[in-house]
Amino acid sequence: MDALEKYFHPGLIEEAQKQNPFLRLNDLVYSIIEKAIIYGGLPPGTRLSIVKIASLLNVSRTPVSDALELLQKEGLVVSPPSRKGHYVFDISHSSLEQLFMARKALEGTAAYICARQNGTVDMPRLRSLAIRFQRTFEKREFTNFSELDQDFHNQIIHSCRNPYILKMYAAMERFISYYSIRSQEYMSTLDNDPNFAVLSCQHMAIYRAIALGMPELAETASKTHLDTCYNLCMRYHTIAGNLN
Repeated sequence: MDALEKYFHPGLIEEAQKQNPFLRLNDLVYSIIEKAIIYGGLPPGTRLSIVKIASLLNVSRTPVSDALELLQKEGLVVSPPSRKGHYVFDISHSSLEQLFMARKALEGTAAYICARQNGTVDMPRLRSLAIRFQRTFEKREFTNFSELDQDFHNQIIHSCRNPYILKMYAAMERFISYYSIRSQEYMSTLDNDPNFAVLSCQHMAIYRAIALGMPELAETASKTHLDTCYNLCMRYHTIAGNLN
């Protein structure tokens, strides 16, 4: 049984229709394939056969073809010139590095802006997210790690209220989710890793810099945290053998 057979079945369409009864079939198929990629149901490099996915989902080929074309435009699916068909995007050292460079530029600036205008930031929520993130390490319970991590970062991005930063960040969100979920999987396999003590305090360090109204410190704390996250992602994908 290959990756497509393990993941896709007609029940996914039925479940999606119950959750979103007003969505078109094309949108449902798109959402199902997108989630399969982001949440790790389909490993990097998996060939996405239109005929096979349509058969497994019990739908026509058109919505599958349309979904793959849209996902290709968004970067989650690729069609290499050297190979026929569609594939789940491969992870490379350069693509991972470029993503985190862009995140450092945007999130560092957003943290800087938030510290300058912290009176407009929902500080109690930001503090709560930082505390809950820290407790995942104290309890070694990483079930909600990815969700808490992304909520904290999104809170800062949206709190800066810069429409250009918001638009650029939105273009990266799927890839940020993908790598955050992979980090959660990796951390669940570790026991008392030395990096835990560093990573667990970094959201709180960003929060405190913003709360104190110290823009430069907030920016530095944000970029330092993302460097730690980048190194964690590199370790995971190197061990998993996903990097090319």
